[in-house]
Amino acid sequence: MDLRLKIDEYGSWISRELDKTLRPTRSKASKLIDEAARSLGDARSFYDGLARKGERDMASKKDAASYRAARVIGHAGQQATASLRDIQIPDEVSWESLKVLKDGLSSASRSIRTVRDSASRELSGFYLLDQRSFSGTLDRVARSAERLSAFLDGEGAYLQRAKTITGIIESIEAARRELKQRLDDSASLAKEQAQVHASIKELMARVDELTAKSDLHEVLEIEKELRKEGRAFRGETLAHLKRPLRRLGDLSQRGDFAMGPDEREALSKFIESPYKSFLSHKTGQYIASILENMRKAIDSGKMEFKPKKTGRVSAQLKELTGTSHLGDKQEKGRRLLARRRELLHNPQVKEMYQWRKSLLLKIEEVRRQEQDVEERMRSVASMAETVSNRLQDLLKLAETKTREYVGRDVELERT
Repeated sequence: MDLRLKIDEYGSWISRELDKTLRPTRSKASKLIDEAARSLGDARSFYDGLARKGERDMASKKDAASYRAARVIGHAGQQATASLRDIQIPDEVSWESLKVLKDGLSSASRSIRTVRDSASRELSGFYLLDQRSFSGTLDRVARSAERLSAFLDGEGAYLQRAKTITGIIESIEAARRELKQRLDDSASLAKEQAQVHASIKELMARVDELTAKSDLHEVLEIEKELRKEGRAFRGETLAHLKRPLRRLGDLSQRGDFAMGPDEREALSKFIESPYKSFLSHKTGQYIASILENMRKAIDSGKMEFKPKKTGRVSAQLKELTGTSHLGDKQEKGRRLLARRRELLHNPQVKEMYQWRKSLLLKIEEVRRQEQDVEERMRSVASMAETVSNRLQDLLKLAETKTREYVGRDVELERT
C-alpha cells in the first residue's frame, strides 16, 4: 500500500528511514574513522618525536657521519609530520567526509614513502630501529587509507544515498520557492493589468464624452472625411501618376525639362504630400500646369516609359485635365478645411480638441504599458510552467529513489 506524504513531511520521514537502513554502515564507518584517527595520532607523535631526536643528536654528535645521519633522520621526521599536518578527522559520517579523509591519508602515505626511501639511501648503518619504526608507522597509515578505500567502493557507497536524497529535497524546496515567486509575480502582474485596463476604460470614457460635444464632433467628422478623401486621392486619382511625377521631378532637377522655380517646388511638395499640397492655396494652383508638363514630357519621349505604361498615364492625364474632377475634389477639400478652421477658431472647441488629443496620446502610452504587462505575464507564465514541470519531475525522482533505497512506495502530494 502506498504511503501518502505531504512534501513538507517527506524530508524528516526519509531521513528516519535512511537512518534505519544505513545504521550498520555508519557504525562501521565510525569504527574506520576511529582507527584512522588512532593511526594518524600515532604517526604524528612518532614523526614529531623523530624530528626532535634528530635535532638533539645533531647537537651531540661529534663525527661528521653521525651528524649527517642525525640531520637526515630529523629532516625526514619533519617532512613526514608536514605531510600529516592538514589531515582532519571528520565530525560526521558521510561518503564525502570519508573520501576526503581517505584521499588525505593516501596522499600523505605516498609522500612519506618517498621521504623514507630517500632517507634510507643516506642512512646506511645508522638509525636502523628508527627506520623500522618509521616504516611500521607508515604502513599503519597506509592500511587505514586502504580500508577506507575498500569501504567506500563497497558497503560505504550506500552513504551516497543520503547525499542523493538530500540533494533531491534541496532541489524540491528550491523549485517550490521559485514557483511561489513566479505565482506571486503573476498575481502582481494581474493586478497591474487590471489597473491598466481600468485606466484605459476611464480615458476612453473621457474621450467619448468630449467627442459627443456637437462642435467638436463636427470637427472630428470633417477630419474623418478629409482622411477618406486623401486616401481616395492617393489611391485612385494618382493611381498611375506616382512614378511619372517622381520622374518629372528628376528631369526638372537635372535641367532636362524646363519648369519655373515655384512650379518645381510645388511638384516637390506634391510628390511628398499629394493631398495636402493639392488643397494648399500656395501649391494647389500649380497642379494643372504640373500635369500639363507631364503630358509634354511624355510626348517628348523624355520620360522613357514603355508604350503600355505611357498609354495608361496619358489616359489618366486626359481624364484629369479634360474634366472637372480635380476642381471638384479641390473645392470639396478646401471647403472642409475652411469649416474646420472656423470651428477651431472657437477657443472652447480648440481647448476640447487639444484635450482630446492629449487623452489619445495618454491612451497610446497606457496601451504600451498594457502590452508590456501582457508580455511580462506571458514570460512569467512560461517560467512558472517550466518550474512546475521540473518540480513534478523531482517529486517523481524522490518517489523512485525512496522505493530503491528504503523499499517503500511513497506518493508525494502535488499541492
